[in-house]
Amino acid sequence: MRWTYLASAAGAAVQIPYAAAMARLLTPQDFGLMALAYLVPRFAQNFAQGGLSSVVVQRPSLTDRDVRVIFTLALTVGTCSSTAVYFIAPYGTELVHGPSELTSLIRMLALGLLIAALGAPSTGLLSRGMRYRAVAFTDFFSFVVGFCVTGISSALLGAGVWSLVYGTLGWTLLQALVSYLMVRHSLRPLFDVRAMRDVMRFGAKVSAGGFLEYLAADCGSLVIGRYVGVTAAGLYNRAALLASFPLQQIQKAGSKVLYPAFSRIQHESGRLGASHADGISLTTLVLFSVWAMIGASSEQLVALLLGSQWRGSAELVPILGLSSALSLVANFSGTLVEAMGAVGRKAAIHLVQVMVLIAGTSFALFLGCGVYGLMVVALVSEFIKQALFHVWLTRLFPTTRRLVAEAYAQAAALAALIWLALWSVQQALGDSPPAAILAAKLAAAGALVLCCVRYGAGLHGVRVARERGLLPAVLWRRSATGQ
Repeated sequence: MRWTYLASAAGAAVQIPYAAAMARLLTPQDFGLMALAYLVPRFAQNFAQGGLSSVVVQRPSLTDRDVRVIFTLALTVGTCSSTAVYFIAPYGTELVHGPSELTSLIRMLALGLLIAALGAPSTGLLSRGMRYRAVAFTDFFSFVVGFCVTGISSALLGAGVWSLVYGTLGWTLLQALVSYLMVRHSLRPLFDVRAMRDVMRFGAKVSAGGFLEYLAADCGSLVIGRYVGVTAAGLYNRAALLASFPLQQIQKAGSKVLYPAFSRIQHESGRLGASHADGISLTTLVLFSVWAMIGASSEQLVALLLGSQWRGSAELVPILGLSSALSLVANFSGTLVEAMGAVGRKAAIHLVQVMVLIAGTSFALFLGCGVYGLMVVALVSEFIKQALFHVWLTRLFPTTRRLVAEAYAQAAALAALIWLALWSVQQALGDSPPAAILAAKLAAAGALVLCCVRYGAGLHGVRVARERGLLPAVLWRRSATGQ
């Protein structure tokens, strides 16, 4: 797990300056166009990959013949999905009331569907083999060359919104290519209808769940782009990135390790229950704390990282950050459920969330609540999804019920304490420069976190981090002379 978190830290060290640079080179309208253009390929992505990477990881046994069948499916479904997106692009533009340029953007992004689908077996094999160092290198290298080199160079040359497209395609291509070079599986197609049907039985359920997750995640961008405008969609997009980026880095790193690990013990309910309790304890404590830091510092973060033209994003960050934290905690539960093979239950929970989201969004639009009303609806839907996962998993693992409830309460209390401390810092510093206020807030938050790490043995998440070796012993073990 250390390799994945190290890669996430290295990725953040590159991605934050990249986001800051692109925010100054491009306009909110450029990011709004990209957010709207990506809606259609994102919709098709769930079907283009067909859950094939998850199939590779989750299957109890996997032969070379299975890999050839999966690669053939990836080639077939990826080609069909890319072609379909190319032809439906004009209807996607019409749906969001976008400019004509949006059609060309969607069609170019459709190429990424085929590339990502072809790379799905390779990425799955890396995860299945628990080759975390290789996964970390692939993620870091593809981002640096794909996004930073290609994207920033294109933006400097005046490509505008197209620089975001070129960066995305470069990243996707390198992800697939480097992953393949790491495993070098057979590229010979094998059309075995019976084997394909067996693969698709699980993969289709994963795709259905992914489609429902897509509806829940991208509903905000779709509605804002259609009813409020492209510029508002751009502000919303950057606010969502700023609110969720650190949280996603933490959650992604954990998921890459946990999914293959859970898959190996999918039939051992005792170990799964203990892992569920430990995972919830750790993820809630970390994600809620990070959300409090970001939400309480949103004005300074937007001013320093994005610039003055993005000032309207700052007030969106706290609500979007809480929604993201809840979603990512639920994703941990979803990873456990998927590893158990119970993707139907996971899809049912996401379906309930989508139904709540659609009903709430319709009501908010009818009342004219604007962007804030839509964000509150999304937040409520995340609370409901979280509650459904909690109820089901605590029934499945009843011995964890009390521990998990205490973990949620401890995480919420720590987040409130951090928020109060950072608010107090801002009140004390008043009209000081944003950089000075942010530095003081980070120092205060860092001091609180260090106190929790050293003296917070009563916090379930801290105890788990100590036992799993995720914290350097020097931070919490007292020396013999100090005892």
